[in-house]
Amino acid sequence: MGLMTFRKRALALAAGMALVAGGSQAQSLRMASLGQASPTTVFSIALSQAIKKDHGYSTQLTTGAVGTRMIVDASNQQLDLFMTAVSINGYLRDGTRMYEKLPNAKELFTNIRSIVNYPLGAYHGITWADSGIESMADLKGKKVYIGPPSSAGRTVISQVIKGVTGYEADTDFEPVNLDWASAEQAFQDRQVDAYFVPTPIPSAELQQLSAIGPFRVLGIPDDKLEDPSIKAAAAVPGREFDMLEPGTYKNLVNDTPVRMVSSIVGLGTNKWMDEEVIYNVTKSIFEHHDDFVAAAKWMEVITPETALNQMNAPLHVGAYRYYKEIGVDVPEDLIPPEAK
Repeated sequence: MGLMTFRKRALALAAGMALVAGGSQAQSLRMASLGQASPTTVFSIALSQAIKKDHGYSTQLTTGAVGTRMIVDASNQQLDLFMTAVSINGYLRDGTRMYEKLPNAKELFTNIRSIVNYPLGAYHGITWADSGIESMADLKGKKVYIGPPSSAGRTVISQVIKGVTGYEADTDFEPVNLDWASAEQAFQDRQVDAYFVPTPIPSAELQQLSAIGPFRVLGIPDDKLEDPSIKAAAAVPGREFDMLEPGTYKNLVNDTPVRMVSSIVGLGTNKWMDEEVIYNVTKSIFEHHDDFVAAAKWMEVITPETALNQMNAPLHVGAYRYYKEIGVDVPEDLIPPEAK
């Protein structure tokens, strides 16, 4: 069975368990995440199963969504739960980057509420070991996947490549315009020379890719840390550096640590969602901690102590109620306007 076929069947099975309605009175929630292999989808499926078990809530999970679009849909009440990102929140709040021409961007941001934050992972630049690409300098003239068009991922990946090499998309290399899942398949089929994707360390996705053959991860050298583009990529709230150590995966050929930019994301909602529903959703996340970790070890970092890490949109009143009940000190700027 091929890797993508296995993934699709696993996703369908897990999502199917979450999507079965719990009776005519069941609450149905519209949820969206990134690609099928994304940590945000792993988290979303685990959450769907937890809230189904605890409260009978069913979820309609859409995968392959673009983060910059999800937040706009949620602010227009077209999504109930979605992947929110610290960086994207900032862009919408300030009306910058991809929202520069969106006249009501700042107003839309006031409709967004937070539930929990967690690490998305580091932006890995992956190449096959026999591709001849040993560093980002070798991306000249190559087909490179840098994230979906108009995505926050494409912004940070472009900054990293420029900071390391000076290369610009469309001028020095060919950016491939696909969604996350299609890009992964294209990389496996060797239709893409390099594949940049955010994923945790360690990553189930890279573990499965390592079963196909030897691969390399492209990193940021020490002497490029002061480059303006690297500084810009790391300076955005919710960003930091992570290191991938040699030997993390069976077929990882890097023999020295690889530095990458990582990002913080989370689960968001809109201000109109019912307080009791979001209270229950928040509670299920932490009461099913062991189930989340069983789904993916990286989720052991999702705890009440880390839940508000770098959060920059107010909590939903239901989530705020839960955190106050368990004794979490909520900063003033995260207290929902509805609770003041």
